[in-house]
Amino acid sequence: MALDPKDLAELTPMFISTVYKHFRNEIPDSNWDLRLHLAVAMLRSVLQRSKHKTIEKQQKFLAKAHIPSSPSTLVKKAIVPETCRSQAEDIMAGLLSGQEEKVGWRWKDDPMKQTPLRGEWVESKTRKKLTDVDRVILYIHGGAYIIGSAAQERFLIQKVAKEGAARAFGFDYRLAPQSPFPAALIDTLAAYLYLIQPPSDSGFEPINPKNIVIMGDSAGGGLALSLLLVLRDVGLPQPVGATCWSPWVDLFHSLPSIFTNASTDYLPSGLIYKASPANPIKDNTDIKQRLSRIQYYAHNSALDIPYVSPILADDLGGLGEIFITCGNCERLRDESILFANKAAKTYPELFNIPRKEGQRSYPPTKVSLNIFEAMPHVFQLFLFHPIAINAIKRTGKWIRKVIPEPDNGDSKSESSNDTHHILYTYHDAKPKVREELLIPDTPDDNDDDDFAIFTTKYIDIKGGCRTNDVVNEETLKEWINMLGKLPDFSKHPELLEL
Repeated sequence: MALDPKDLAELTPMFISTVYKHFRNEIPDSNWDLRLHLAVAMLRSVLQRSKHKTIEKQQKFLAKAHIPSSPSTLVKKAIVPETCRSQAEDIMAGLLSGQEEKVGWRWKDDPMKQTPLRGEWVESKTRKKLTDVDRVILYIHGGAYIIGSAAQERFLIQKVAKEGAARAFGFDYRLAPQSPFPAALIDTLAAYLYLIQPPSDSGFEPINPKNIVIMGDSAGGGLALSLLLVLRDVGLPQPVGATCWSPWVDLFHSLPSIFTNASTDYLPSGLIYKASPANPIKDNTDIKQRLSRIQYYAHNSALDIPYVSPILADDLGGLGEIFITCGNCERLRDESILFANKAAKTYPELFNIPRKEGQRSYPPTKVSLNIFEAMPHVFQLFLFHPIAINAIKRTGKWIRKVIPEPDNGDSKSESSNDTHHILYTYHDAKPKVREELLIPDTPDDNDDDDFAIFTTKYIDIKGGCRTNDVVNEETLKEWINMLGKLPDFSKHPELLEL
């Protein structure tokens, strides 16, 4: 985020106050060390100060801001052809036919389409020496759909690519509120089409979808899952799977953790920006205006479209394999838990809804849900923390597993469609048994052999494993009944705080 003198003036006392609170043992989570406590507090403070800036200013700054790449990393710029975007637009037009009024704007006439869809390839210089497989990660950056860029998250992309023995393609999708839904999803689909059917002058051959993993964090994770729904619904070739860090899949903010984890996460109650030409909310003090547009990404009438809030899809089966990572202390935690259960159809009586005539039913999706104790939203950002490195390594390991080396190609087994596929892994905030964070396969931590069955696995703060459920059937039922409803702002006025 941009730091002006006003930001620095506020962050200095915040820094001192947080250090003081930490040594007085006034810590939101007892597992936090001082660095993590400071990182969460400072980042939350910066995000809360967004109301003093315009959206345009933040977007402009972050489009240029990034951490320099490692000397061992190759970066190659690219532009996704307009033909890919046009094809993606036609596909979305078919899926959204009859819902134009809900979408709320003339997205086919978006003037921002004049801006080329820019991307970049990122890989380790030693990748080809370490693998015989051309693994490709299509990386979708986060930023609440309103800020961010591929370059800004290159420091994470390069690490995941290295751990996964893969090359990654990141891109700068159109941002809201200038280009609300479905602009970002169209650009994401265009980037995928670019990989599997590139033009002759692209410099690479068409990539087999079974060698592609879709990956995203936060809003990017939501886009990754929306893309899987699009590909499934129109019958396009699907990637081998998707890996999502703290995906944002419920734009209604329906579930409990959005409130209960407010003190242990850096996500503010809502990103509010100063009035500007791009901002649809011209007066932040006008509650009526605020309620008329809860999210910059989509009009209120569009929030229940499954390609906006993937968790609201009637059927989340048939999506390949999905690897989800979230923090136990983050505000979006419950979204990940419910999405994982709904996609895996862990409770058929809850998730197998009655079919309309002619409506297709999909088999359960294989899901691996990794919950890291004491961690906030997209904690992988905090590379100083060993758990962030642990999570990145686990993500890379999963990518190598779903796209194996040629001599391991026969080791992947197909499981029956009536099996409920979900693996929970609850990770210790202090993994004493893995001091070097190499994550060896041990009898109680081997996710390769039991991935095809419904398994619940925790690693507690002492490094021990136990079998248990993250949530029970009754809780899931309660959460399902909450979905698709805006919070009661009279009970949660903090969501509208200025």
